[in-house]
Amino acid sequence: MSPTPKKASRSGAARRRRGKRKITPRSPLSILAQTRKNSAVKKRDRGDVVSSSKTKLTERRSKPGRPFRLNLLPLSTEPREKNCFRRDPSPANYRFVPKGDIYITRNCRKLTKESGRIVYVVYDDRGKSTLGLRVPADVHTAVLRLADETAQSRAQAVQVRDEKDYTQARQLLRAQFPLMPEESLDTILKHAFLKGSGRVGRTSKLSDQDKAKLAVEAHIRHTHTSYEALLKAGKTRGEARQASKEMVQAIRTAWSGGNVEPTDCLTMRDRVIVID
Repeated sequence: MSPTPKKASRSGAARRRRGKRKITPRSPLSILAQTRKNSAVKKRDRGDVVSSSKTKLTERRSKPGRPFRLNLLPLSTEPREKNCFRRDPSPANYRFVPKGDIYITRNCRKLTKESGRIVYVVYDDRGKSTLGLRVPADVHTAVLRLADETAQSRAQAVQVRDEKDYTQARQLLRAQFPLMPEESLDTILKHAFLKGSGRVGRTSKLSDQDKAKLAVEAHIRHTHTSYEALLKAGKTRGEARQASKEMVQAIRTAWSGGNVEPTDCLTMRDRVIVID
């Protein structure tokens, strides 16, 4: 009779169960990643070239954490014009002309097209704004010579045009606000209607009447109300404008020759006038 095998003690079985490694189910993504890794290792062992899209993307990034963006320029819709980046190589015998002088850029563009050649409009590296033109060097030289020859006559024409604009602005303000003090009129003309200032009097997006109205209101707000004092006291622009709104409207109405509500106080010519 064969001996009966001894049963393992419970303590030994428990130790074996505790020592047995627990297998956690793997996710499909981890399995896919491991498969790709194994495939890359096999290709490397065979001598194949292995490229990493992640590495390439990192190399192309201009700043950490910012994905690479390929900037593209739209095709120009103008005849004989092409758009290009500043970093693009310039055609042979072409010269860069920075924007800023309208006379130079306009005539460079015109003469280049008349000669049957291409005008290249140069954009910054992001393709957001134009920097100037690339035109043939001989065209640029000819335009510079023409600009020098006509400089005096063009300056005189600009002066005549500026004087005309000044006269028209003065007539506009005086017609709309006939009772406005003369010193206020001069101040508004020199400030709101100053050439190159970019202020409300020079905008082309508003009618003449609206430009005059807004220019006068701004002058009244800054000169004849407590607007500036309120700003210095810590008020926001919106709060200061709202607090001085009634006074601005009252003075504007008085200058236009309209009726003003009783007991309104208007500061005009360094005097306080109470409208009865």
